[in-house]
Amino acid sequence: MKKESSSEMWDELKSSKPKMIFMIVLAVGALAGVFSKSFQIPGFQAEHIDLSYGQMMDQIYLSGLTSAQETDKKSQFVGKRVTWLGTVIDVEQGNRGNRVELSDGDRRALVDYYLEEVPDDQALILSQGDVIRFTGTIDRFTDGVLTGYVHLIDVNFK
Repeated sequence: MKKESSSEMWDELKSSKPKMIFMIVLAVGALAGVFSKSFQIPGFQAEHIDLSYGQMMDQIYLSGLTSAQETDKKSQFVGKRVTWLGTVIDVEQGNRGNRVELSDGDRRALVDYYLEEVPDDQALILSQGDVIRFTGTIDRFTDGVLTGYVHLIDVNFK
């Protein structure tokens, strides 16, 4: 039976406890999915991989993969934790913390990866040229000219 108005649909939903419970569970699940990156489950530790930025870029961009294979390879790295060394290029303030731009451990002026959502107490003490060691979770990749940029979240400075 097709309902004509939203008020009739709402009345039907309110009259059926199983339907109401289903809608509440659905809404809570959707909200949990949206906010899941902001919260960590206690005791859960993402898998740590022992690859340098250069090794990762070689596996993704410089090994002759097709575009589809590159996309698949990148997805295999998302959610994994890495420990890297980087030279600070810049720190930009943002709405959800600071973004630290780093090069891959040397004093080049080219950005290789970004640390996202870094709190003020960690980010504002950094200066251009500082070399830092950190652990972070790979959030996503963006493509560059030859290789790509790695965006990391949940960063801890060592």
